[in-house]
Amino acid sequence: MGYINNTAGYNQKKVRKYGKLYGSIDFEVNDNLSRYNLENQEAPIAGKLHIGNRTYEVTYPELALIAETLKSAKDVVNRKYKMGMMR
Repeated sequence: MGYINNTAGYNQKKVRKYGKLYGSIDFEVNDNLSRYNLENQEAPIAGKLHIGNRTYEVTYPELALIAETLKSAKDVVNRKYKMGMMR
């Protein structure tokens, strides 16, 4: 399996300024995923999401929902900042 962020190469002391989990967020792609799985809208394990000391096996539809949720979260935080609603 290949990794997306290659966090093993990060200097963990330097990236901690971005948050305690920043240097540990990565995704390990399932190399056994076939074209057939996606074309037939099956939901096999797309890979493993690594955050902190935890690993979650996720399907392709779950990846889409995670991405959508995180984009919405960023939008809400930015909107609150722009509206002066932050302390």
